[in-house]
Amino acid sequence: MKNKFICIGTCIILIILVVIAKTVNISSKKRVHQHLANTKEVKTEEGEEFNTHLPIVTIDTDGQTIPGEEIDDGTIKTKIQIYDNETKNNYLTDCPRIETLAVTRIRGASSRKFDKKNYLLKFINEDETKNEQSVMGIGAHDEWVLHGPFLDKTLIRNYMWYNIGAEIMDYAPNVRFCEVFINGEYKGLYVMMDSISVGEERIKISKAGKKNRYASYIIRLERVNSKQYRNLNNFTKYTKRIGERQAVDIIYPKISEETQYINKYIEDDISKFEKALYSFDFNSKSEGYEKYIDVQSFVDYFIINEFTQNYDAMNLSTYIYKDTRGKLKMCMWDFNSACDNYEQRTIMNYDFDFNEDLWYRMLLKDEKFVNKIISRYRELRKTYLSEEYLLNYIDETINYIGDAKKRNFSVWGYTFEPKNDMLAEGRKIGSYEEAVEQLKSFIIKRGTWLDEHIEELHQFSHESTIKKYIH
Repeated sequence: MKNKFICIGTCIILIILVVIAKTVNISSKKRVHQHLANTKEVKTEEGEEFNTHLPIVTIDTDGQTIPGEEIDDGTIKTKIQIYDNETKNNYLTDCPRIETLAVTRIRGASSRKFDKKNYLLKFINEDETKNEQSVMGIGAHDEWVLHGPFLDKTLIRNYMWYNIGAEIMDYAPNVRFCEVFINGEYKGLYVMMDSISVGEERIKISKAGKKNRYASYIIRLERVNSKQYRNLNNFTKYTKRIGERQAVDIIYPKISEETQYINKYIEDDISKFEKALYSFDFNSKSEGYEKYIDVQSFVDYFIINEFTQNYDAMNLSTYIYKDTRGKLKMCMWDFNSACDNYEQRTIMNYDFDFNEDLWYRMLLKDEKFVNKIISRYRELRKTYLSEEYLLNYIDETINYIGDAKKRNFSVWGYTFEPKNDMLAEGRKIGSYEEAVEQLKSFIIKRGTWLDEHIEELHQFSHESTIKKYIH
């Protein structure tokens, strides 16, 4: 009898576990969330010597100034050391896990003017060949971004939304918190992250050969590139549906003025999609836009960026990729200003914005696409976009950062003073606690509003809206 009860009890537990797994939609992607994977105690050990449970990155410029205040300032060669002990706190007197040379510059667009800079690091060997390294448990690559949260006083927006986005979409940059020293000077809390590039744990597309006339590619919607041969004269650019100061430019493969045949191929490929989209032929199985894009990717991208009101997306820093064997997919990037954190203005919770943006202006005219957004949104609100999941994610992440918050603001805490706060009047944040509360409050209000109004997306595909275009 005792064994029978044990057996029944075991079965009940298994059933409960299955139900829980289905309820929270446990990912099989094996995305590593640093704060969840941590096995060390989150504490700073007593003593005068700097130590942290987080990885440490040091940059030695040999007296040089890191360039990049202006976009075409060039690069310098630096020495990088990364301390990442898996079982105990990291000290600068430890033996570094990684020691490499790197080509380094300041990166970013508007963030270049911030006091706390972002950096691009390209690891190289002594002979200047690529030096691919696995960094903080992220798959080996030679190109990395050090993101320094500055405008985002919670310090966690990019870390949080990239990780959650990767659970929803095929890919979002891998991210790890770390603390950074430059020439021996403490620079605060940073996030080491993937650059947008091709790799086994990055964007998985086939690599292009030097003589390929057809290739997998990554493109970006951004300000017009100074290297004109990288700017595409695709259909929407030609018809001026993209702003005069914007362009779609090529990130991968690396092209030059001598290899513009790839430029032409990508330009034509994007234009085929755009012409199909703007034809209003939504019901065509052979020539409609669905032939060219991964619809689920475009749906998920819409939901994540509308939920966070990340309205730089589809205007600037917008990445799209395609494998020669597949369709166009969207890639998340830059949530520094998301969740009502723009410098210039307050972002209201009660609105949609993507209906005015490139491609989505037309996609939302298709009732099938709108229905997929609504259905997917309802699904995600039970899992990765649920209020409970998001608020708990914030708390767990902040607890994991630990004393690094205080150390960061021992350098950058002056930004809490009203005269130094970059946010506009009426929006200034006076403390770390206020910054966290603002983020949580936004998530609650935005989720509540979308729950009540998501069906209103039908207005953009309603017959009364689009009938004048249909023949």
